[in-house]
Amino acid sequence: MIATRRHLFGVLVASSTLLIAACGSPGPLKLSLVTTQASSGVNRALERAVDTSKDAVYGEWQYEPVADLSIDRISGFAWSVLQKNDTKGSFRAIAGALQLNGDLVKQDKNTFTIGVPKSDDPTVQPTGAQMYLFVNTTGAWWSYSAGAMSADSSPPCDPGVADCVSPAPVVAANLLSEREALNRTISTLTTGGYNTATFTFTATTTQWSTDVVGVLNIAGVPSNMTVSFSYGANGILNSANGPLVYVKRANGYYMISPTEAVKRLQDPRYTSWGNATDAAVSNAVSSPDTGTEASRIIPITGVRYVLMQARLTAETSILLPAYAFTNDAGEVGTVIAIEDKYLVFGNSVVPPGATTVVPGTDTAPPEPIGTIEPDLPIMNPIDDASAKQLVGLTEAEATKVATGNGWIMRIAMRDGEAFMLTMDYVDNRVNLTIENGVVTAVTVG
Repeated sequence: MIATRRHLFGVLVASSTLLIAACGSPGPLKLSLVTTQASSGVNRALERAVDTSKDAVYGEWQYEPVADLSIDRISGFAWSVLQKNDTKGSFRAIAGALQLNGDLVKQDKNTFTIGVPKSDDPTVQPTGAQMYLFVNTTGAWWSYSAGAMSADSSPPCDPGVADCVSPAPVVAANLLSEREALNRTISTLTTGGYNTATFTFTATTTQWSTDVVGVLNIAGVPSNMTVSFSYGANGILNSANGPLVYVKRANGYYMISPTEAVKRLQDPRYTSWGNATDAAVSNAVSSPDTGTEASRIIPITGVRYVLMQARLTAETSILLPAYAFTNDAGEVGTVIAIEDKYLVFGNSVVPPGATTVVPGTDTAPPEPIGTIEPDLPIMNPIDDASAKQLVGLTEAEATKVATGNGWIMRIAMRDGEAFMLTMDYVDNRVNLTIENGVVTAVTVG
């Protein structure tokens, strides 16, 4: 049944040129990925070196599906991640929204700061609020910190010292409510130039902070690129971070099933761990003698279709169709879900026969259709009302509009001839009826 569905879908794709490479060559390009995706999707301004002790135990963990993991999708689009055209200007805008106005200082090749003096002495630390901008070929990311600990705060001691006893954290007073934190975050991002309609925001409260996370959605699909804000006592913003990038649609790729993808959770080439697995592994790494075979089995109860930021060997970045697995403890892990025939792996050199997708190499100039550009057509949700805008257009005009909105398009009927279609439902796909070159009817799904 799956093979039949894939065959039928392939015929439709070929007829409507859905899976066309970004540079115009036929068929999806192969992707050359780095050999570990463990840090993919994290804010590069805060990125730490990969913990090799954890990386080494990827294969020691077993993942056991304990619920139905079927999902009604067999293909998806990839999206190139590009740095903003005016990254420094965008950085100043979000800094101003955070009420941090100062000189932009270049610290090194890839790092710019506001509120941090230029110094070659690593012992010189800023004491007030500061912002960092990290820029490279994979994009740009910013981070904000309210500053050094107050004088009456006791720093944690060195855990390597035998009598180390870190002080208990002080419970924060007058925390923002979750609604207040959400409203303040959205207001700040809007002032800083973000299109907040492209994010899904959630807030959580602990004893020490009220935290807000905004998940970037591309054409209605959630990604693992986020903005985050953490508010402490009296509503003071302690820290925040986010991307300064936009995205451009690349190629379409066929996907493996979620059941097949579970096996990839044991392979760092495909996987970015979630908090549920990371916590379990951290505990095992810190206490290796207490682990048992049973304790190394992580159940999986759910799966979602998402986009995962992956790192390519050419030091570029791309969002790939992926599955995010979950259980009661949270995210188990996110894995690249496209078929292996599209992937090769290497540390720095593109292997023979593989073409690295380099953002911005199309013959036409890239259109900003991503995270913080105003009036982003690619983010428009698709419903019956918005889909009906295609009725009355020529097939060429409808194709242009659908593509601009990030919709998948297929022809259901042309001049009275009905085409065989797959029965899956795809919420960003439109099915067109064409009569004499004009769209006369359209459905979603």
